[in-house]
Amino acid sequence: MTTLKIGIDSYDRMKARTMAIARGERKPAEGEPSVWFVSVASFARALSERNRELLARLESEKPES
Repeated sequence: MTTLKIGIDSYDRMKARTMAIARGERKPAEGEPSVWFVSVASFARALSERNRELLARLESEKPES
């Protein structure tokens, strides 16, 4: 099983981090989250019952696109 690390940060700091990585000015540190949310509430919405059902379906059916 793969562990997904998530981070919570402001939109502006997430954008600055992403842009610095895209420009080659920064490399993500080992163990640094690869998925970011602007709040715990936004993370909770992403894990709603409906979204968990969709993720389970994707996992079981393994669509090509």
